[in-house]
Amino acid sequence: YDSFLAVAQVFEDTGVRAYKGQAGNLISNNDVLTAALNIHSVEARHAAYIRDLISNGSFADNTVIDMNGLDTSRMPSEVLAAAGAYIKTKINGANLPV
Repeated sequence: YDSFLAVAQVFEDTGVRAYKGQAGNLISNNDVLTAALNIHSVEARHAAYIRDLISNGSFADNTVIDMNGLDTSRMPSEVLAAAGAYIKTKINGANLPV
């Protein structure tokens, strides 16, 4: 159970940061941006719920939010690095933005 929650936390936190990282950087189409922001909000709720399951009453901490209380972001190369331990197929991220 604890291992499942730990992995879920990595995936949910990474999902939130991945979507936020692209919202203002790589997504310029408004329809795609709207869809991405909708997914981002769901990922954020998942992340908060997982954190609460791990530690009752916790929502987020300074590992996932900035000093303004906003989600931090990750660029594609950082997302790949975070998720890489769980991906069996090697992904070449050489063309990803840093």
